[in-house]
Amino acid sequence: MTPLLGLLAAFIAFLAWGFGDFAIQRSVRHVGAVPALFFIGIFGLVGLLPFVWQDLPLFFHKENLATLLFFTGLVTFVYAVFFFQALGKGKISIVEPVMSFELPLTILLGVLIIHEELTGLQYFLAVIIFLGLIVTVVQQEPRHWWNFFRKRRPRIERGVILAVIAVALSAGANVLTGRLSQESKPILAIWGVNAIYTICCFVWMLWRKEVRDSFRHAYKYWRPIVLQGILDNIAWVSFAVAVLVLPISIAIAISESYIALGMLLGILINKERLQRHQYLGIAVTLIAVIVLAVISANS
Repeated sequence: MTPLLGLLAAFIAFLAWGFGDFAIQRSVRHVGAVPALFFIGIFGLVGLLPFVWQDLPLFFHKENLATLLFFTGLVTFVYAVFFFQALGKGKISIVEPVMSFELPLTILLGVLIIHEELTGLQYFLAVIIFLGLIVTVVQQEPRHWWNFFRKRRPRIERGVILAVIAVALSAGANVLTGRLSQESKPILAIWGVNAIYTICCFVWMLWRKEVRDSFRHAYKYWRPIVLQGILDNIAWVSFAVAVLVLPISIAIAISESYIALGMLLGILINKERLQRHQYLGIAVTLIAVIVLAVISANS
């Protein structure tokens, strides 16, 4: 596979995640976070099975691969639950900029674990992203910037705390999924991760006695359920393919631009209204993310 195909796969992940998160938000508000994740897993298990059937024994024949698969699936499950809850409770135009911080975190993990190299400019842009996020997630708009943290405590947007937790977990899920894909095969890796978190979801739904209601709601709101299932699996498979020829930090830097698409859909379709300083924060965050993606792709 050539680097050009890797870049194309990362771009497909960008599109699929952008539209997929919009569908996930609709699904979570209809059926709940864990059931929405469960149906994504079902789509992946059924849709990808014909492509991985003969390769399934690889998880048990290759040393430590089953352990890596288990931890990747578990981290993905916990991350997705927090992220889906954030989408369900908050504005997608706010949650997506917070999630953009998974980019520098993923790169940081890549540096520490896989020993990928970063430049000083990349570190600087990560700081700019962080500052843009601070401005974005604070809902109160002060008259004067020097009073931003004075007088009364600013109110945090709904879903932001959940998204912050999801960010830390998603960086780990990105690196683990990338390594799992490199150690096995892309589609096989995504199928295996789907199997782990789908089982976790089903156990959770059984414990909460939500199985019957989840299927009933999914039947009623089948359109976003189907859309999220197709798009999210396409995104993860594309990301898994991209990391075969690109470093994980570069692949996530390119695909991370999906936040711009997700926020655009939130503003245009959901008619989400933001304050002036939040638009400024989004602009700073997006510009820094895009510049960092371009620099990472060319380094």
